[in-house]
Amino acid sequence: MTNVDGTTIRNGTVAGINLVADNATNTRFIDTTVGNRNGTYLWNGTTSVTFLRSRIDAWRLFCGARCQLLNSTFTMNQIYADHLVIRGDQGTMNGINHIGAIEADIVNTELNPLTLGGSQRLTVRDSELDGFELIATGRIELLRNTFSGGNWVGVHRPVNGVIRGNRFEKMRSAGLFVDPKETLTGPLVIERNTFAENVGDGLRIDVPVPLDITVRRNTSENNGQYGMWAQPNTVKDGGGNISNNDALGCFTIVCA
Repeated sequence: MTNVDGTTIRNGTVAGINLVADNATNTRFIDTTVGNRNGTYLWNGTTSVTFLRSRIDAWRLFCGARCQLLNSTFTMNQIYADHLVIRGDQGTMNGINHIGAIEADIVNTELNPLTLGGSQRLTVRDSELDGFELIATGRIELLRNTFSGGNWVGVHRPVNGVIRGNRFEKMRSAGLFVDPKETLTGPLVIERNTFAENVGDGLRIDVPVPLDITVRRNTSENNGQYGMWAQPNTVKDGGGNISNNDALGCFTIVCA
């Protein structure tokens, strides 16, 4: 598949260890099983590829300019594309250790990553995910997701955007841990989230200097340490935060 446009592979199995496609635009795999756990699959250049209702297994999947995983199931160590879209699945918790892109959209998906990134933009919405680290340095949007059972959802690099309407629960450390060390972060708004039953803090914001981060209208409940915690004088308290039955209440963020 080199310098071709509009190739469709439908049904059956593509089981090779390695697959390389150069400048193969609009490639589609439909109702197909692709790859194996030890395989490396490379789409280079202007390539764009879509997997629809398919099963993908790979060690590395590099998707070129654009990659879409639609209503598919997958297990892989690493996936990368300039623009990556993962939308929907077949009701199975999918596993990708490392997800990277320039722009990434994760929508309506069950996913278990270790790291998840978009260097310019990362959007995760209406999904169920375990805890992970955000490898993102541009705009992030975490909207109406459930994050459960991991170590934490970690925002460790300078970002801007919104974290709204999510549930962070039953993490082994903090529910949401924001600790970028640079002064370039913001504006970042953390609002209308629920932090529940985490072993550590529900929300922990650990920055050395004031950054443009606003915390408002969140609820924390039954967390093992603080419901919401921030270094003194480093974030904007937007009000309306509530703490219910947290071991240590809130620190520097006012909670009713």
